[in-house]
Amino acid sequence: MFSANCLILYLYAELINMDKTLDPVVKESKKVEMEDVPAAEGIKIQWLIADKEGSHNIHLRKFILEPGASMPKHLHENTEHLQYYLEGEVKVTFGKEEIDLKKDNVLFIPQGAAHAYDNESDEKAEFLCIVPGKDIKTKILD
Repeated sequence: MFSANCLILYLYAELINMDKTLDPVVKESKKVEMEDVPAAEGIKIQWLIADKEGSHNIHLRKFILEPGASMPKHLHENTEHLQYYLEGEVKVTFGKEEIDLKKDNVLFIPQGAAHAYDNESDEKAEFLCIVPGKDIKTKILD
């Protein structure tokens, strides 16, 4: 009898926890902490939605590139990403190809594709980046 009651309490606790993960999460991005991006100059990242908010399959990040900011050529062997450009202009380099991205542009970066970022303008640039909810392995190539 004792073990059956424990099992019922455990299952009830799990149901309560499951209900919490069904609640939507609403945040103001300007209140989310900004962190420096390792290996980059003048680039900050905000983890808008990630594991902490209960999102284990996808993460939403926001990148802020100050004028003159750059991220050296790098790749993510285990991660593809989708990006939506909010403001400013960013040059993204893939091998010898350079792509100029601006507000309302969308970019898909395949898993393992080497790329670099540069903000050569006099204005700040921002973009959203959606990635799978897993440990992102970044390899700097420059």
